[in-house]
Amino acid sequence: MALEAERKEILARRRRGIILKLIRENHEGQEQRYTDGELWAMLLRIGQTVGRLQVVTLLQDLQVLDYIDFKSQPDEEDGKIRLTEIMLTSVGLRFYTRHKSNEDVSFN
Repeated sequence: MALEAERKEILARRRRGIILKLIRENHEGQEQRYTDGELWAMLLRIGQTVGRLQVVTLLQDLQVLDYIDFKSQPDEEDGKIRLTEIMLTSVGLRFYTRHKSNEDVSFN
């Protein structure tokens, strides 16, 4: 059981790093800011087996860490939360440009 929990945390750390990278690359390309659905699709496209709600949780984790910010609103059709205008904060940008993993985010 402990190994499974450790494996899940390692995956979450890696996915947080991938998300930060995707957000930064999107900004560098001067594209519109991502939504949670768009990031979910990007993660699936690069081979990450992850559910949409897991992506929302990862994004919320990154917001709590002050690495990203976004707007949150309930979807009127299904009542679930939708995240829009996802962007790096100044703290997130400084962290990303150093490209040094920590206990919450892995760039490996």
